[in-house]
Amino acid sequence: MEREVELQFSQEVLFEAAQRFGMSTDSLKRLGDFENYVYEGEIDGVSYVLRLTHSSHRSTNMVLGELEWINYLAENGISVAKALPSTSGRLAEQIHVGEDYFAASVFQKAKGRPLDRTNPAEPTPEVITEWGRTIGQMHRATKHFEPSEARFRRPQWFEDDLMCFEKYLPKGDKHIVDIGYSLLEYAKNLPQSQDSYGLIHTDVHPGNFFVNEGKITVFDFDDSSYQWFASDIAIALYYTILWKFSDKPQSEKDAYAKKFLEDFMIGYNGENQLEAFWLNEIPYFMKLRDIILYTVFHQKFDQNNLQRFAKLLDGIRSRIEREVPIVFLEP
Repeated sequence: MEREVELQFSQEVLFEAAQRFGMSTDSLKRLGDFENYVYEGEIDGVSYVLRLTHSSHRSTNMVLGELEWINYLAENGISVAKALPSTSGRLAEQIHVGEDYFAASVFQKAKGRPLDRTNPAEPTPEVITEWGRTIGQMHRATKHFEPSEARFRRPQWFEDDLMCFEKYLPKGDKHIVDIGYSLLEYAKNLPQSQDSYGLIHTDVHPGNFFVNEGKITVFDFDDSSYQWFASDIAIALYYTILWKFSDKPQSEKDAYAKKFLEDFMIGYNGENQLEAFWLNEIPYFMKLRDIILYTVFHQKFDQNNLQRFAKLLDGIRSRIEREVPIVFLEP
């Protein structure tokens, strides 16, 4: 979390947010604090997830746009962690701190467990297929979604502040910045249609869903934006490789990627159809994710803390400089 936001966050803010949703303050347990403050807490003895989003990260309207879309997906039978109203009937509550504020929201706690990072058998082929099926369902449903008000419309992917690479990367990374902008330029020529582009999660990696009896429940829609559907597929593959194969030979990564996509697309194709053209663009979206992730680390951490991630960042930087994706897919 950025230092400026940390200075504004307090127990008083947290407790006020919890109370507005009828959540017991005694039950609160911190789950994370990377882009938002996330806590587990109980309402009438049932566990839910409380999230506080600083206004410098998302406006209340953007949070409401996210929550409206999540609940639309839930209403259409898709397994997502639904947003719940406060005791005042609002999906988001503002907790003011001076001229800024935190937007508080509460979600159902997903059933099941996260993937086991210590188990080399995970994710299993069955889970990968279910992963693809769930994303396919989301893409099919989003084609018919429209926000209830224009002010709730989520941003286009290129409006993300992270696309201003030079804002966060050091001066010595000018060549990295130039490569990043060339990737953005490439995207200008990609076609957009209802069948290939729309509001998507953008970040369905292994840490953003739980598995329960073979089914998955997706959460953390904070980065949702209008983007190409193929990006969601690329992100699933990208982070699985990063998670499972960071120290493995490239040939092993490539072989796993082939099998991953085969299993994933079995599920996806059962719910939504995407032209073969877009599968050929997956390497592009993985290269774009490399530079976005590289920029995220420089946004979130100062130079001293970046040293904790030196090995990871060196690998990402090397791929960016060589202009290659994390895996090579057969044409």
